[in-house]
Amino acid sequence: MFIKKKFNIFLLSFLLVSCTLNKIDKVHGVPNLENKIKLIKIDSNNKNDVQKILGPVPLIDKDQNRWTYFEVRETKTKYGKKKIYVNDYIEIYFSKYGIVRKMDFYNLDSMKNIKFTKDKTKTYAIQETLSKSLLTSTRKRMENARKKFNK
Repeated sequence: MFIKKKFNIFLLSFLLVSCTLNKIDKVHGVPNLENKIKLIKIDSNNKNDVQKILGPVPLIDKDQNRWTYFEVRETKTKYGKKKIYVNDYIEIYFSKYGIVRKMDFYNLDSMKNIKFTKDKTKTYAIQETLSKSLLTSTRKRMENARKKFNK
């Protein structure tokens, strides 16, 4: 009986120690993006100003003279599943002189309204054949063996 009580106390204390009251939060991209973009003015700011406000550019499209920034915040639910609760995305277009010409901002709600196609892209490379899957599995086995050997 005494051992059972000790075990129950140990189990209860272990569960309480492993729980946290603070929200577990992971941030990818530019933190607080929605408020920072309010500092950028169209036809007034240039590329240097944007970099001072938002930091280094993660995605650059030189053909359209467009910079893309994003912020993704995710947390874990009670059951350990990941939940994204902030997903902000902005495209900033520049003139040929580097002045901000246009900004397109998308958040989690506006992204839900975007319609994606159900079509699949056909590949003209190697088809999914028995020989391809056999060679792929053989390559993976060789890589795993090499990793074990190098340890």
